[in-house]
Order: sequence, then structure tokens, then C-alpha cells
Amino acid sequence: MPPKLSSQPLTADAKRLRTIIISFPLFVATSWILYKRAYLGEEQKTIPQVATQTGRPEDNKIFGKPTQGFGSK
Repeated sequence: MPPKLSSQPLTADAKRLRTIIISFPLFVATSWILYKRAYLGEEQKTIPQVATQTGRPEDNKIFGKPTQGFGSK
């Protein structure tokens, strides 16, 4: 069993501060990505689609076809 870090629950101010510390980096990163896309004209990143010899999206090499089960050959 891991040791207890504190025997007292967090106060409301401490909970608010914890929320700010966790959410602020996420806010900055997503804002920066949106700024680059909206004002600098950067394209949205997409997953590349690899076509097979047939050219059908169903035969995509990245995702492949489903197998019959775990360990089937």
C-alpha cells in the first residue's frame, strides 16, 4: 500500500490551484496550434492513407483486414 501524502483533504483554493496548474499547459498548447492553423495558414495534420495495388480504401495497409481471432494464421 502506498504511503499517504496528506491526512487532510485539499481546501477549495488548493483544488482551484491544482486545476489551473493542470489545465494551463493544455490551454497554451491548443491555443498555439489553433493560432498557427487560423492565422499562419498551417494545414491540419492528417493520418496518411496508403493505397494498395487495388487502390481500394478497404485494403489500406495501415489498418489491414480483421483477423479471425487472436493468434490465428
